[in-house]
Amino acid sequence: MRRWLCLAALAVLASACARTTAEPERLVFGVSGSRPAGETSAEADAKMRSFLDWKVSQICTLGYETVKVDTLAAEENQQLVDEEVRCTPYTAVRLF
Repeated sequence: MRRWLCLAALAVLASACARTTAEPERLVFGVSGSRPAGETSAEADAKMRSFLDWKVSQICTLGYETVKVDTLAAEENQQLVDEEVRCTPYTAVRLF
């Protein structure tokens, strides 16, 4: 009985760690943040980069690749910084 339980647990573990086969274009999503329109200093960019990185890290647990970053005009003298990213895919567990 224990042997079958071990084999079943191993099968579940192996199937849970399979690589995704979806099209790469469909795996891209965006995160954004707002800031005052005139702020383009290195410090403001680093602060926005840190904020966007935190937002992406809540979704992508194994890292990510930036696809595109845009700065868009918004209301009330604000800018939206929009970043499109693709999560690093999970890989299968290699036992041998």
